[in-house]
Amino acid sequence: MPYLFDHFDLVKDLLALRPFGLFADVDGTIAEIAPSPAEARVSPVCRDSLVTLVKHLAVVAAVSGRTAVEARRMVGIDEMVYIGNHGYEKWAGGEVGLVPGVEDYPAKITEVLDKFDKLVSIDGIIVENKGPTASIHYRRCLDHEAALTAVLSAVEGLAKDADLRISLGKLVVELRPPLEVSKGTAVCSLIDEHRLSGAICLGDDLTDVDTFVALHKKEPPFKGLAIGVIGAETPSQVAKEADFTLNGVTDVERFLKQVVAEVVDRPTA
Repeated sequence: MPYLFDHFDLVKDLLALRPFGLFADVDGTIAEIAPSPAEARVSPVCRDSLVTLVKHLAVVAAVSGRTAVEARRMVGIDEMVYIGNHGYEKWAGGEVGLVPGVEDYPAKITEVLDKFDKLVSIDGIIVENKGPTASIHYRRCLDHEAALTAVLSAVEGLAKDADLRISLGKLVVELRPPLEVSKGTAVCSLIDEHRLSGAICLGDDLTDVDTFVALHKKEPPFKGLAIGVIGAETPSQVAKEADFTLNGVTDVERFLKQVVAEVVDRPTA
């Protein structure tokens, strides 16, 4: 896909639409990937731009695989919306809501993780119980391929018995309810809720591809732009589905600064 800064005039045209929204993944997009989830930090440059943009756009949202509360803690901007758990949670106005149908899954996730802990003992594995979903990180393992094989071997049967879906991300195995819920469905809900005429989505991983696909399926007059944030570990599908690409968080910092420059002199959405 073409490099975004070679085509920024197209972005300028899109930013003229009102009401307008901005949706950004967190890890790998506005925060550098860290050895463990707890070590990740949002770029101060990105945060400063987002602080400005919430005053000028109809909606600015962080769309993350983390819990909505954790995404809110990382970014720290109360005026934003936080989509957590890949679409299963929404933080807005100080309250967290879950999508209907997930009420029984936190108990199932806990049971699966308890059994998994007894089956797998590999140095470097980090397990996150996020309520209705879970993440099993193997970034810190010495042999990533062997770790992934061991994790999948242990978790596939457990997930099937508990009626959970398995998906893969950047050196992480995700467990989720088998519902038609994704970052894409969550973003579409926000687009409809705020009656947006246009939006930009930024992301760097497979779950962000769901957002890009959903954005492209929205019917005119809505116009959306999917921006893939490319790094060493970015799956090829991200660039394939994106309209344009940026090279890592440093490029996202530059991009958000330019978006601020374009919108601050326009009427508030």
